[in-house]
Order: sequence, then C-alpha cells, then structure tokens
Amino acid sequence: MICYNCGSVLTNSDYCSHCGMDVSVYKRIVKLSNTYYNAGLTKAKNRDLAGAADTLRRSVKLNKRNIDARNLLGLVYFEMGETVQAFSEWVISTNIQPDNNPADKYLVVIQQDRSKVDELNHTIKKFNVALEYAQNGTDDMAIIQLKKVLNQNPNLIKASQLLCLLYMKNGQYERAKRTIKKSLKIDKCNPLSIGYLRELNVYMEDEKKNEPDKRMERRRGLRGILVDRPYLSGNDVIIPQNNFKEAITGAQSILHIIIGLLLGAALVYFIVTPARMSNITEQINEIQVEYDQKIAIKNSTISELQNQLDTLKEEDEKLRSDLAQYTDTDNTIASNYSYLLEAVNYYLDEDYDKSAKSLEKVDDTLEMNSEAFTNVFTTMSSQLSSQVAQSAYDAGMDAYTSADYEEAITQFLRCIRVDEDNDEAYYYLAHSYRNNGDETNALKYFQEIVDKFPNSDHYAFARNQVGDTEE
Repeated sequence: MICYNCGSVLTNSDYCSHCGMDVSVYKRIVKLSNTYYNAGLTKAKNRDLAGAADTLRRSVKLNKRNIDARNLLGLVYFEMGETVQAFSEWVISTNIQPDNNPADKYLVVIQQDRSKVDELNHTIKKFNVALEYAQNGTDDMAIIQLKKVLNQNPNLIKASQLLCLLYMKNGQYERAKRTIKKSLKIDKCNPLSIGYLRELNVYMEDEKKNEPDKRMERRRGLRGILVDRPYLSGNDVIIPQNNFKEAITGAQSILHIIIGLLLGAALVYFIVTPARMSNITEQINEIQVEYDQKIAIKNSTISELQNQLDTLKEEDEKLRSDLAQYTDTDNTIASNYSYLLEAVNYYLDEDYDKSAKSLEKVDDTLEMNSEAFTNVFTTMSSQLSSQVAQSAYDAGMDAYTSADYEEAITQFLRCIRVDEDNDEAYYYLAHSYRNNGDETNALKYFQEIVDKFPNSDHYAFARNQVGDTEE
C-alpha cells in the first residue's frame, strides 16, 4: 500500500514515514475495498455473477484505483453478456494504470475480431428492440427477436430473463422453465432468475392439480397441436372392417378369443408398460436434477454468507466501540465522513478547488469522537486554507462589484474565517455592511482594521470612520 499524498510505501504505522500524513482512514478504506474484492472473487468462482458484480461495484466505489477489482468486474460483465459495460470498466482501468495492466490484453483480444465485436453490439440493439416490442404488447415479435439475440449471444442473462417472462405471460411454462434453467447454468445465484424459477414451479404445480384431459388439451393448444380428433390409448382395440364373412366353429371362436387376449397382454407388456416406465424414469431424473440444483444454490449461499461473516467480524470489532459512542439520528456525522472522503478524493485528483468546496461542507462544530477524522480534517484544512480564502475573496469581490451585498458579506465572512490576516477582506466587508444598510456591523469591522492592521493602507480611512463615531 502506498501513501496517497507522496506515493511512498506505507508501514504498519498510522502515519506516513516519508511525509507524516495521517493515513489511518485511508488504510481502512483500502482494506475494505480489498475485502469486497475478495468476496467478489469468491462469488465469481462459484458462478454467482450477479452477486459478484454487486460486490465488485462496491469495491471500486470505495477505491477507484483497485485495478484487480475493476478488471474482474469487466470479466463478470462480459460473462453475463454485458459487453458495453465490460469494455467501459477495462478502458477506465487502462486509463488509471497504463502499464502492465491485464485489461490491455482483454481489449486487444476482443478488438482483433471486429466482426465478433460488431455482432455483440448488434445483439444489444436487438435486445432493446425486443424490449420495446414487449412493452408495446407485441409478444410474438419480442420472442422472435430474443431468440435471435440468444443465438448470437447465449450469455446475455437479461435476454433469457425477458424471454422467460414472455413465455410465462403466454402460459408456455415448459419453455419458460427450460430458458431460465439455461441462464442459471451461467449465473447460478441470480436473484431474478431464481425468483422466476420459483414462480414457474408454483404455476406448474397448480397446473398439475387440474383435470388431466383439460390440462392436456391446454398444453396441446399452446404447442399448436390440433385436438379435434380423438387419440388412442394403449388399451384401445382397433377393429378392421371385413368385406367377407367366414363360417367359424365354436372351438375356433374360443381359440380366437384366447389368442386375442394373449396379443393384448403382450401389447401391454412390451409397448405400454416400457413407455410408462420410461416416462416415470424421466420425471424422476428431472426432479433429481431440480433438487440437486436447489441444494447447490443453498450450499453456495451458505458458503458465501459464512465468508462474509468471517470477513466482516474484524471490521465489526474495530468499529463497534466508535459506533457505540454516539448516535447519529440526523445523519450529520455520516455526512461529515462523506464530505471528508469526497474532499480527499478530489485532493488526490489534484482538483483543489472542488476539494476545498467539499471540505467547507464539513460541520467542524460537531464533536466527531474520532482522532483520525480530526487529524485528516486539520491537515486538509491547513493545506487548502489558501485556496478557500482566495476563492471566497474573489467571489466576494465579484458580488461587491455587482452590488449583491448580501452575497458579498457571506463570501467575505467566509474569507476572514479562514484567513484572519486579510485586511482587504475586512475593508470590503465593512463597506458591504454599510451599503447594505447595517452601519453597526460596518463600524465593527472598521474597528477590526484599526485594532489588527495598523500598517494597512486602509488604516487611516478606518480610523476616521471610527473616530467620527466616537466624537
């Protein structure tokens, strides 16, 4: 880990050995970002792509320079079929770290096959068209478009989920189940896919409770099968029409009946029974696969939660004592931390003006009960005080010139609060009060010039103003 201020390698101390900067908060942020990265890596290995993407987004949000987390996030997006988001993460990664970055290899490999890139981009456009069709109620056109999308990009989870939803809407539960199961092979623990599968199981269970004839008629209707003609079962007997008559004896009649019974029994044993057994075996295998998948999902969830619990226990122990010292009912303390981290990020990007503005939002009158917070705030304030004072003075002069004396008073007060030695700010602040009709405060700040700045160019004028009042 390197110091954000000078770039030196940090030790176990809370202060940089090279520049003396307090890095305790910075270390905690980087460690938390790495914790999220490790959790995201575990989820990605378990093919929980949606969970991995969410965890890795948190990691890069805390530390945008976490190259490993950003590159892995791009790989997860690419595996989910989100090629545009994957490219965005890799491009950002190469801009942050131009040298020795694996993201360069990913981009080169993909860009070598321009036809593949164009095809992936085209699938996104087709998905948007299908989504528009679905929103307008044109389900048939949407299903056709989504099938084309999945033929070109089978890993696009969103397309599988939308296709499943359309099948469910039209009562095609078997097709919907096959579609969502394919997506679960890519992203095993996707919450939306699991939710759809759970709903499908409920629908199909309700369907099994209906009358068999009506259920078969409904399914044949969904599949476009005509149901007007009757269907023969294995026990039905087909009697051919004979155009001739033959004289048979009683013994022959009995023999024919026995032969017919034997043939019927053989038909049942060799044709009907194996078909039924095959159907039962297929149902058993399907149920077994479904239960195996549920067990795998539960095991993955348990493992993931256990890893999160072990990882966060240490952080919980560190923060428990700090959190117990106060209650932040109006989120003021949380806002102070947020503004301070925002100021630090702008400072690291060398955007000192925005950093100073973020630091001004921190309520320094609030007791934070954190030595690390106070040290970082004090250090940042001392380094940015000149920028804050100059910015406030310039804004005050602009307002004064425009005769906006209310704004001028606000800005000059902000300037002298940071820079108490700026006699120009005191001088124009007094004039702003006077022009705004507040003679009492105007004389107050003229007196400040007399008391604090005897060598000021405005001393004589200020003394005359105060002297006239005393007489």
